[in-house]
This record gives sequence, C-alpha cells and structure tokens, in this order.
Amino acid sequence: QAFAEVPLPRLAPERGTILAGLSAQRMVDLPVLTPREAIRREATVDVSLAVAQLYEGRGFEPIWTERRAKALRSRLADADLDGFDPADYAVQRGDLSDAAFDLALTEAALRYAHHAMSGRVVPRSISPIMTIDPPQLDELRFLRRLARSRDVAAVLDELHPQHPQFQALRGKLAQALDRGEDQRVPVGAGKSLRRGSKGPRIAALRSRLNATVRRGTDPTRFDERLDRAVRAFQTEHGLRADGIVGPRTISVLDNGVGEDPSAEIISNMERWRWLPRELGDRHVVVNVPAYRVRVAKHGGTAYEGRVIVGKPGNPTPIFSDEIEHIVVNPYWNVPFSIASKEMLGGIQKNPAGYFSRRGYEVVHRGRVVSPSSISWNRGTLRNVRIRQRPGRGNALGAVKFMFPNKHAVYLHDTPTKHLFKRARRAYSHGCVRVDQPFEFADALLEGEADLSGGKLKGLVGRGNRHLKLDAHIPVHLTYFTREVAADGSLVQFADVYGYDRRTRRALGL
Repeated sequence: QAFAEVPLPRLAPERGTILAGLSAQRMVDLPVLTPREAIRREATVDVSLAVAQLYEGRGFEPIWTERRAKALRSRLADADLDGFDPADYAVQRGDLSDAAFDLALTEAALRYAHHAMSGRVVPRSISPIMTIDPPQLDELRFLRRLARSRDVAAVLDELHPQHPQFQALRGKLAQALDRGEDQRVPVGAGKSLRRGSKGPRIAALRSRLNATVRRGTDPTRFDERLDRAVRAFQTEHGLRADGIVGPRTISVLDNGVGEDPSAEIISNMERWRWLPRELGDRHVVVNVPAYRVRVAKHGGTAYEGRVIVGKPGNPTPIFSDEIEHIVVNPYWNVPFSIASKEMLGGIQKNPAGYFSRRGYEVVHRGRVVSPSSISWNRGTLRNVRIRQRPGRGNALGAVKFMFPNKHAVYLHDTPTKHLFKRARRAYSHGCVRVDQPFEFADALLEGEADLSGGKLKGLVGRGNRHLKLDAHIPVHLTYFTREVAADGSLVQFADVYGYDRRTRRALGL
C-alpha cells in the first residue's frame, strides 16, 4: 500500500553554499530561501499527494514548531503501546534541512494514522472469506486537523477504535510490555482436581482464578469458594461447568502460560481495527472462536448465548452486514456443495426413499417434481433445487435471521440441540446456529412494533412466513481469540481456523 512507504526527504540547502571547484576568490552565494520557499521546493519531491496538498493549502507554511515536533515524536515513540514498532515512524533530525524535517514529520504522522485507522494487514490476505473492509482514512482532513490542533497526541489517539474491548486489550498490552513476561503459575498436568482435592496444584489454581481463602483455612484444599470460581471460569470459556478441573479445563487455563502474551493481544487489536468504528447502537456480534453471540444495546448486553459455527473445512465467513428480515418455518435450500459431496450417493441408490425420509423435495423450473423422474448425477444437481420442507426435522429449525450476503450464510435455529453442550462447537457448513433463537429474537427485536420472540414462537408450524424488520440491525461476524472479561482477566479462546496465527505472521510477530 502506498501509505506504507514514507518518502525519503531530499537534503536541500537553505543558506548560501560554495560551488564545487571554485577558489575562495570565486565563491558564489546562492540565494537564501525563506522557510516557505524551502518547503515549496521540498513538497515537489517524493511526498504523498495529501501532504503536498496540505502544504500548498497553507501557503507552504511550516507545521512543526519545536514544541509540536517534540510532542509528535514523543507520541510516535510510544507506538509499541498501540501494537506498532516505533522505528516505523521515527524521524531523526540529523542533516535534514528545516524544510525536509518538517515534511518528514508530517509523512511519519500520516503513516501512523493509516495504521491506526485501518491496521497494517489486508483482511483478505488472511482468508478470502474475511470480506470485511476496514475503515479508511480521509488523509487531507486528518492532516488539516493535525496541523491546527494544539494536542497532537489526542488527534492520533482518536484514530484508534474506541470500542471498549479494543481499549481493554490496549491496557493489557501495556501491562504485558511493562511486565516483560507472564508471571502466572501453570496448574500443570496431573489427576483431575475437584472439590475435596488437596495438593500444591490447588494453590496454583487459586492464584490463576483469584480465588482467595478465608483466614485460617488451607489454601491447598479445593473448597466451595474455589468450586464456584472454577464453574464460573468453565462457563465463561464454553466448557462444561461441572467444577472438575480435568485435561480440557487445564488446557484452557494453562494455554500460553509462561509465554509472552503481547503477540496474541496485538493480532487481536489488529482485527478490531478492521471493524466499523460505529457498530450500531443496537447490534449483533458473533465471536467465532468463543462460540458466542451477543446482542448489544446502548453499550450494554441485552442477550448472550451459545452458537455453533462452521467447521474448519467450512469456516464461518468474517464480515459485517445488516439483519433485514426473519423467516419462520423456513425451507432449507441445500447448497450444491453439500448435495454433491454428501447427498448424491444416497439419492442415486433410492431417490424416492431418500427424499421421503428426510422431508426433501425437488424443484425444477419452479415446480415440485418427483425425485424418481430425474436421472441423478452432478450435472443434474446444477439444474434442479433440493430443499427441505419446514418441520421438526428441518436443518434450520423453526426460524432463521437473514442478512443477504454473497456467502449465503445467516443465523438460524437447529434441531441438533445436544451439540450446544459441547465446549468446541465448530460443526456447521458455515452458518451460525443459535442455541436459544426465541430468547435471542426477544433481545434483537426490542423496539420493533409488531415482532417479538413470543410472536415468532406462536407462528411455528403455521406455514412459511417472511417478516421484514422496521429497522435493519447491524450484525458483525468476528474472530477474536483474546477478550478482557468484566473482572479484568484476559480470556483466551482456541484459534479454531488458524486466523490468529496467520495475522501474527503477517505482522511479523
């Protein structure tokens, strides 16, 4: 990207010089350039278009007084706290002329601004189904504001996402850089721990969960207070909340312990920069690695629940859109990929029986036809549509929440409720299955005049219905492996698709 390259300023003499080869008697003094004239000349050589326009609009007046230059360089020197390398924005005075130094500072500020606003990695380079478009910097508007502001640092800080999670991760990064290493003690492998257990690993477990003991009690004994803390941790991380600290709970507890957590924090901060700066006063967020959906309203949480997401071979896409309508008693139109890979063999053996047992039907040229009337092969699948009729066994359950998109994914109910009990819930072909669709709908539809979860539930079994929303609701399918919990702890989720690893590699971490 063009903004990633800071032009090297040309060394421009601003005072009289001696022409090479002339004797002292034949010295010729060049005209002395005013600051504006020097900047005008520098602005014609290897500078960004927006920078050239900025200085031209100012009559080539210098921007950086000594005080303002010091403030800018000081803020850029702290770029590591933003997850950046300060060396990328360093400008050394050295032998630069005053004019060249002024423009170099402006170019450095512009490059930092692009990184703060949009991140340093193109989302589609991580995965082609990361079709999210990061916010883009209005270069000239930013530069004009920077040039007239008395608080340079504040102008730069406002470019970063102001979302509470981003700012919380930023705070965790500062702690990690200040500490220099992870001081947490691992619980370690061994026998499963539960209420009544004793031993040194219990003390480590207490420390990890901030589960204090009452005065005079044994810190190496697994008591009721520690049991509550373990269950809360398991619930928060999508584990079975049974209070037993077995291999899976220990794996989550000890994940990354003893390692520098800053790389993972930085990669998650990068992905926050890709999201819209305004998520919507009321919006939906699905965090794929956490297997959770959240309905946010007025800065708070109106609903949070479990979801099933795409398996690694059929990952859920990452993008933002708007929920426009809801379908009750939906048909499931089977995608070609599923029909050809998973269904064709069974259909060929017994078309009528296969369709009858599963509640499927064939649509050809807008009409439902008998599956036995068709010669089934891969070519046939492209000329017909297989759909599953509404009903108890329908793969989409009783309701689906639609935000039309090129990936053909959406949120929906499911008849396979038992899968929600599992800690890792990547089983779908890309769509997001919601555990409690009608409770989700109640939070989602608050404010809609004629719609609610209760009304949707009352329509179940009464025919296919399409219900438009009065106001579209933003929905964000996201990928965050690190979150900061309400108690300030850093929560970790498995990198189910490997996107976190790819982001770190792209950032050079």
